Amino acid sequence: MSRTRLADEGVVSLGAKRRVDSFNRLAIADALLTLGVLTLPAGIVECFDDLSHGLVLLIGGGIGIGIGVSGRRTYQRRHRPTAARVVGGLAATWAVLVVFGTGIYLLSGVTSNPATALFESASGFSTTSLTALDPTELSAGMQLFRGATQWVGALVGLLAGIVALPGVLRGSVHVPVGQGRRLDRLAPGPVTGRRRVLAIYAGLTALCGLAYGATGMGLENSIVHAMTTVSTGGFTNRIDSFASYGAGPQIVATVFMTIAGMSYFVIWWIIRGQRRRFMRSTELWLYLAMILSATIAILLATDGVGLRHALFQSASAASTTGLASADWTVFPSSALAVLLITTATGAMGASAGGGLRVARAGALVAYAQREMRRQLDPHVVTVVKREGTVVADDELERLTGYQIAHVGICAIGAFLLATTGVDIVSSLWTAISAVSTAGPSPITGPAGDATNLTAVGRLLLIPGMLAGRLTILPLLAAIVGLLQAKDHVLRRVKRTVRRVR
Repeated sequence: MSRTRLADEGVVSLGAKRRVDSFNRLAIADALLTLGVLTLPAGIVECFDDLSHGLVLLIGGGIGIGIGVSGRRTYQRRHRPTAARVVGGLAATWAVLVVFGTGIYLLSGVTSNPATALFESASGFSTTSLTALDPTELSAGMQLFRGATQWVGALVGLLAGIVALPGVLRGSVHVPVGQGRRLDRLAPGPVTGRRRVLAIYAGLTALCGLAYGATGMGLENSIVHAMTTVSTGGFTNRIDSFASYGAGPQIVATVFMTIAGMSYFVIWWIIRGQRRRFMRSTELWLYLAMILSATIAILLATDGVGLRHALFQSASAASTTGLASADWTVFPSSALAVLLITTATGAMGASAGGGLRVARAGALVAYAQREMRRQLDPHVVTVVKREGTVVADDELERLTGYQIAHVGICAIGAFLLATTGVDIVSSLWTAISAVSTAGPSPITGPAGDATNLTAVGRLLLIPGMLAGRLTILPLLAAIVGLLQAKDHVLRRVKRTVRRVR
C-alpha cells in the first residue's frame, strides 16, 4: 500500500512527510515565520528589562519560526490556487496572527484582560492607529513587538494586493495588475513578486529608520517608528504621537507617510527609471492633489497652524497612517470635514494604506458623471477611463457593489458603536477611520486613545479594522463562499431527511 494511501486512511507512516498543496498553510507559515524573525530581537532586548517577559517573546518567536519553517517544508505547489482558497488563506492568516499576538500580550503580562489583548493585537496587525494601552509604560522589547505586528500586517496586505489577489480577482479598478513588458512588471510571477515587494518594503523601512536616526530620534525609537510609518500603522511610544518630537522627525514622517500611501507599482516604476509611466499616472496625481488640497484647506480654516503641521496631518490622513503632530481634533469643522473625506478616500491601490482607495473613488466620480449625463441625454455615448484604458460596464457595476458594501460596513459599525453611548458624529467618524485603518477620531483623540471607548465598543471595532486591512472585496468573496457552503449543507440535510422518510 502506498504512503499516500496510508496517510489518507489515517495510518501513521514512518517515511518522509507528505508535501501538500495548501495556500492556507503557505500564507500562515510565511506570516508566522516573518513575525517570529522580528519577535526574537524584541525578546533579546526585553530580557535586559524583564527576563520573564523576554522569555515569552523568545519562545513566541521560536514557535513562529518553527511553524513557519515546517509549513514551508511541507508545501508543494501543484496547481494555481482558486479565488476561494486565496481569500480563505488570507482570512486564516490574519486570524492566526491576531491569536498569536493576543497570546503574547497575555503571557507577557502587558495586560491581564483578554479583550484588551485581543483589541491590541487586532489593532496592530490591521495597521490601525488605536491602542488600549499606555505606550509610555511599554518596555523597549514590547514596543518593538508592537511595531513588528504592524509591519507584518502591512506586508501581508501588500503581498495579498500585489501578488495573490491579482492572480485570482482580476479587475481594472478593484485589483491593480502589472502592465508593460514582463521584465518591467513588479510581480511577473508569485515568487518574483514576493521577493520584489519584500525588498522594496524592507528598503523603505531601512531608509526611514536611517532618516529618523539622523534627526537624533535614537536607535530604538527610530526602529519602532520606521516600522509603524512605512506600514501606515501609526503606533508611537508617546501619548501625544509626534507632537513632542520636533521638526526633524515630523518632516521625515511626512515624507515617508506620503510614500507609504503610494502604489508600489509607482515606486517600482521609479526604481526602473520609467519616468513616462510615472508622470502619466492619473491615480498618483489625484493622490498628491488630495494631500495638497487638504493642506490648503487646513491652512485657510485654522489659525495658528503652520505649513509643516498642516502638511503632516494631510499626509497622515491620506495615507491612513494616523500619526499626529498637533491636536487636530480642535480644528474648525470645515478642516475636520476635509480630513474625514481624505481619510475615507484613503491611499492609492497596491499601497500599505487603507481606505476606499483613490482609484476607486475617481472611477466612482467618473461613473456618477456619466450617469448624470445619460439622465440629461439618454442618447449620449460616454465611457469611463482609468489610466487611459476604458473601464467595462460590468466592472463599474461591481465597483458600485463594492462601494455599497464599504458604506454599509461603516454604517453598521457606526450604529453599533452608538449603542454603547458614543454620540452619532463621533461614532460615524470612528467607524470610518477604523475601516480605513487610520484609527484616530474626535473621541479617541489625535493619538488614537481607545480607552475613551468602552470595552464593548473596542470589540465592535475589530471586524471593521480587519475588513479594512483585508480590503472588502475578498471579504465579500468570503461571505459569498460561506453562503454557498450554507446552501450546500442545507441541501444535504434535506436529502438526508427525504431518505429517512
